[in-house]
Amino acid sequence: MAENYISKKNRTLFSVFISAVILLLTSQCSSRDSSEKSLETLNQVIADREYYLEKKLSQIDSVRKKLHSTTDGVAQFDAYRTLFHMYYDLQIDTALQYAEQMLRLSESVLKSQPTYQTESLLLTARVYAYTGMYKECGELLDKEYFLKEELSEDLKRLYFVTQMELYKGLADQAIIERELKAYDKIIDASRDSLITIIPKNSVWHLIHLSNKIKVEGDYDRAVEVLSKAYNQLTTDDRDMAHVAFYMSDLYRLKGDGVKEKQYLIISSITDVKHAVKEYVSLWKLAEILYNEGNVKTAYQFIEISLQDAMYSGAYRWTQHIIKILPSIYASYNTKILQQKNTISSAFFVIVCLLACSILLSLYIVRQYRKLDRAKGQLSKMNDDLMEMNEELNALSDKLHLANIELETTNSQLLFVNSELVSTNLLKETYLSKFIDLCSDYIDKLDEYRGSLKRLLKGGKLDKIEKELASTKYIDNEHKAFLTNFDETFLNLYPNFVSEFNSLFPQDEQQRIKHNELLTTELRVFALIRLGITDSYKIAKFLRCSITTIYTYRSKMKNKSYYPDSFEDRIKEHRKQAYFSLIKE
Repeated sequence: MAENYISKKNRTLFSVFISAVILLLTSQCSSRDSSEKSLETLNQVIADREYYLEKKLSQIDSVRKKLHSTTDGVAQFDAYRTLFHMYYDLQIDTALQYAEQMLRLSESVLKSQPTYQTESLLLTARVYAYTGMYKECGELLDKEYFLKEELSEDLKRLYFVTQMELYKGLADQAIIERELKAYDKIIDASRDSLITIIPKNSVWHLIHLSNKIKVEGDYDRAVEVLSKAYNQLTTDDRDMAHVAFYMSDLYRLKGDGVKEKQYLIISSITDVKHAVKEYVSLWKLAEILYNEGNVKTAYQFIEISLQDAMYSGAYRWTQHIIKILPSIYASYNTKILQQKNTISSAFFVIVCLLACSILLSLYIVRQYRKLDRAKGQLSKMNDDLMEMNEELNALSDKLHLANIELETTNSQLLFVNSELVSTNLLKETYLSKFIDLCSDYIDKLDEYRGSLKRLLKGGKLDKIEKELASTKYIDNEHKAFLTNFDETFLNLYPNFVSEFNSLFPQDEQQRIKHNELLTTELRVFALIRLGITDSYKIAKFLRCSITTIYTYRSKMKNKSYYPDSFEDRIKEHRKQAYFSLIKE
């Protein structure tokens, strides 16, 4: 009896275990099916993204018409505010322009009502925080009339939101633990203030409350709070993008990759439907799809994300996208190459089968000819076989033409791929060099400002006047800039000088002194090599007269072997480099 009871109990436990496993697998399959359907919806929305952008631009035009049709200061200010918010996640530079328009209006027509000026400054500070101008943002927020007790509820909310965005940006760049803790403390305080100000159970109250709970580490409760906001919205609501993104982040922290992906899809759908160009969800979704092996869709999404980030001016997200871009590009190119190899293999098999068919046909024809000599009555059958042979030859010719077209297409694809790789390398090199130059010039300008400040404190006005009248500093900086340009250009085109000299007789070739990289004449044609052909731009770049540039171009052209096509040959070297890549 005891043994039977134990056996029945084991069978019951085993049945419960099997049922649980089946339920779990069913749930996972259901989640995957849901994700696949959501992904199809996202692809359809992305296919219509131009429609959504045109719709938003049409709404913007309507607001602009209202703006131009009124002379009332308050109505104009309201229109500027609306345009600011419409452009904030579309084109941040334009949003800043409208914030500045609001500030000018508040300082002139509406100067009797200081709340308008306060709002304008806060919106300007928010743009500064968004674009990484943290110092300027901090200076605006530290103004005396931003005392929180003097602000309205809406302005307090805007103040704390801007302050939180500022210190989030500073925290992202912080490398010292003490500074990071100080920033986090201010972020937490700003969030607490927002929770107090914003009406309870509203979407943003629940978002901030959920984020506060998330920081405390209680992810389940944070999901529960945020779900209340999620249930109030659909993808037709702009705030759904924010709520769904925070939901995905919570499930990421909980280790639930399926739901993380599902909520990122919902957030992305909302962003696209509202023509938002500044977002995170789509490129984070691309990263997940790439890790899952869906390289094609990941490639499509990361391309769109990069285009939108550049369109909106969201440079902080551009840096993140660029970090994951190369790996997705490489995998996508590998996949394309594998497909090409598969097609080539299939084509080889077809050619072999065709060759076998031709040989078999020839054998059959030969046999029929032997029979024809023996039996004249089989001549009609032999004629039919000859016609079939002609059809096979025609098919062979068509296949041969198809092979030629395929090889031409492959060559064109390889050329385009090589050009893209070369262009990407040039962009990365110029971007890095540009960032270094900007940083160096900012430091030098700060040092120069400091030296003038010290002279001013010392009362040495004559030295300041002498310093400002002298062009020595500018000349030295321009000389350093040209040296930097020479080094960068010769790193990109190390054979430029020899290629350039090959266009001239021996006695007319350029001689480089031991202490210089490029001569002025070579710099003129280096810029032409880079695609800058306007003489005015070249003269401005080299700080010389446009007449001098015309003289250099004319003189060098006339000295060369090819006066009629000299500059075209300078440009042609780049194309030759691409064709050499194709041959390799």
